Amino acid sequence: YSDLITRKLPMRFSLFSTLKFGIQAIEALYLLHKSGFVHRDIKPGNFVIGNTKQTSGTLYLIDFGLSKRKYRTNRIIAIPRTNIFKGTLRYASLNAHKGIELSFGDDLLSLFFVLAEFYTGKLPWKDINDKTQVLKMKEKYLGGDLINELPQEFLQIEKYILELDYLSEPNNDLLI
Repeated sequence: YSDLITRKLPMRFSLFSTLKFGIQAIEALYLLHKSGFVHRDIKPGNFVIGNTKQTSGTLYLIDFGLSKRKYRTNRIIAIPRTNIFKGTLRYASLNAHKGIELSFGDDLLSLFFVLAEFYTGKLPWKDINDKTQVLKMKEKYLGGDLINELPQEFLQIEKYILELDYLSEPNNDLLI
């Protein structure tokens, strides 16, 4: 993560640092999802790097204030609610914008936006505060200009994430 110290505006990570962050973030999300929880606010500020000799270079997911259990008892899926917005506008999934209950795939799409921003140094909707306008931009850029600035492998990841629905259990082996 030496990029954190040496990067300049626009703030861009190397491909190595972006992938290292992404792999550890996916692993952290896998553990959270395996426990039955959806984070619902994936953004750069909700990841920290260990600061001891033993944890240096290890990424941790924090801030579970918006997290929600996807399952009730015995892995029975909770009934999804509607007309809610959870998360941070810049990284929120399409479902968050549409007021649809979030699931594991939504955490992954938010992470995809984080990784795209790390690698390219920007997101096209970064300075826009209108939810409807940001949603339209995300729909326009997904599968298009946003992915064109990323390594080709990201296209398969993006496509896989966008195919996930509320009931889906992501296959993290496909993502890593």
